[in-house]
Amino acid sequence: MAAFRFRESEGAPEPRLAGALEVGEGRAVPVTVAAASRLSLKVAFGGGARFEQGARFRGLALETPGGTVRLGPCRLATDGAPEGFAGRLLFTGDVYDCRCLVEGRFAEPRGAFSNLALVLSQRDQIKPELKEWVSGLVYDLAVYKRFFDDQDRMIEAEPLDVQEAARAALIATEGRRFIEFLRGKDRELARLTRAYTKEEHERHGFYLRRMAWHFILASEIHRRTNLKPRGYAGDAEMMRLIYEDAYVGHFVFNRLLHKHAVEMPGADAVRNRRRLIPRVLREVQARFAGGGTERLRFLSVASGPAWELRDLFLGPDDAARFQCSLLDQDTEALRAARRAVAAVEAERGLSISVAYIEESVRTMLRDRHLADRIGRFHFIYSMGLFDYLTPPVAKAVLARMHTLLLPGGTLLVGNYHVSNASRVYMDYWLDWPLYYRTEDDFLALAEGLGDSTAAATFDESGCQMFLRIERPA
Repeated sequence: MAAFRFRESEGAPEPRLAGALEVGEGRAVPVTVAAASRLSLKVAFGGGARFEQGARFRGLALETPGGTVRLGPCRLATDGAPEGFAGRLLFTGDVYDCRCLVEGRFAEPRGAFSNLALVLSQRDQIKPELKEWVSGLVYDLAVYKRFFDDQDRMIEAEPLDVQEAARAALIATEGRRFIEFLRGKDRELARLTRAYTKEEHERHGFYLRRMAWHFILASEIHRRTNLKPRGYAGDAEMMRLIYEDAYVGHFVFNRLLHKHAVEMPGADAVRNRRRLIPRVLREVQARFAGGGTERLRFLSVASGPAWELRDLFLGPDDAARFQCSLLDQDTEALRAARRAVAAVEAERGLSISVAYIEESVRTMLRDRHLADRIGRFHFIYSMGLFDYLTPPVAKAVLARMHTLLLPGGTLLVGNYHVSNASRVYMDYWLDWPLYYRTEDDFLALAEGLGDSTAAATFDESGCQMFLRIERPA
């Protein structure tokens, strides 16, 4: 049986593979497997075969869409056998990503190690001045951490309310001085790397992150952008951390590293766009209301957690004025948006009209009947999508969004400018590269949209641009 991808939210069947388990010399038993965990498979035996706990097998051959895949020795664990399966196969001769395997994305075991020598050799291409700067920074951070950790150990002997008061006082004094120290280091790094090529930025950013990895793991935002648990840096949880702009973490040093990052101008730009969207929505709604439109329909593309809705739906009048659609390819992002809407409804006693659309950009571009399926809108916006799109893709996506716009409607998209003051920090510390544009680059995306007019403006931080397109009535 071939593997296939599925979405849990759609209740689709669990992906499985058929194969044969090599029991002994010349003897094989038919099996069906599914992922039990990242590194193990749950197994059902065919032909009435049964095996005891700890039974060992020579190998496993699985039929995948790409052909037969052969795995090495394994043993059977029958304890806690999942329903419908005889047990789990634990591999003893190699390590396999079983979830990827059953979804048709098999990679050679330990394949990443084939790049080890290449990665190690990157060190020889690091510029001496950057090596010296990183070495000094890592030493300085270690010293600061030691002093803050000493304070934490003293504080933790106190009652909880005293602990929080003491940490707050420490943060307000030495903590803020430490953040100023970090800002100075950011300026030094920007000056040091100003003339680097794109490839040099990538290489030297990787070097900095490896050397400072234990500090990166100490900060909530740094850990998340670097590990990318949802597969990309700007996921819904990351947006929450930026919106909240708080001291996050138990230890003072951890809190300060995190707060320094979420105070960056680039993070201010994220918070600015959250405030911008409700303001423009009210403006567009007032314009259409004058023409007799009872409820304004709007669409957020790559919506993320949609925190801006908290600033839009303030009372019953807003719930009556707006009909909302949120589109995102990330299931967890839509779950976060559902939670955000539910919280607003509960807190303010509202009933908000909202549709959740799980859709990828690729599907949007392929679907010729997209407007028939999801409708047309008075206002469409996308704040965090175009930073990841190349010019041809960005132009195609913008054109498709334009086809969903009603006559007289407004389209608003955001993109970070090439002069983003947080660009070096995001690239080097957060491993968060974006596709930056100039005003001319941004306006060029709107060419060919008929009689619609386009204008580019900046947010208060100067980091982010907004392309506003008005379709004639």
